[in-house]
Amino acid sequence: MEEENDYSGLLPLLRFNLRDTSAECACGCATFSDQELLTLLGKHDGNVNAASYEGLLIKAQSDSVKLPDGLELPDGRDYWLALARLYRPDTARNISRADEVNRYAPEEQH
Repeated sequence: MEEENDYSGLLPLLRFNLRDTSAECACGCATFSDQELLTLLGKHDGNVNAASYEGLLIKAQSDSVKLPDGLELPDGRDYWLALARLYRPDTARNISRADEVNRYAPEEQH
């Protein structure tokens, strides 16, 4: 039996962030099922912003169509990526150098 998580209360907010509130998105892309959204939330330990970021990146997959007569139907990739930037994690923190990671760790005693 599959273990249930307690993130179901976060589904409306996640659906709003993903612009996934109607049966079909304005761009014609399919919506996420409740189980897919719960999986995203579970993967990110209930962090709605992180789940939103990943969900919007999934929606940003290129789906443009070029017809044989030269007509091209554009995709919504730029729109989804612009929305994803709203939820992108902060990467402006200092990162330790690999050769200094254990520099300040206490010495092992033998």
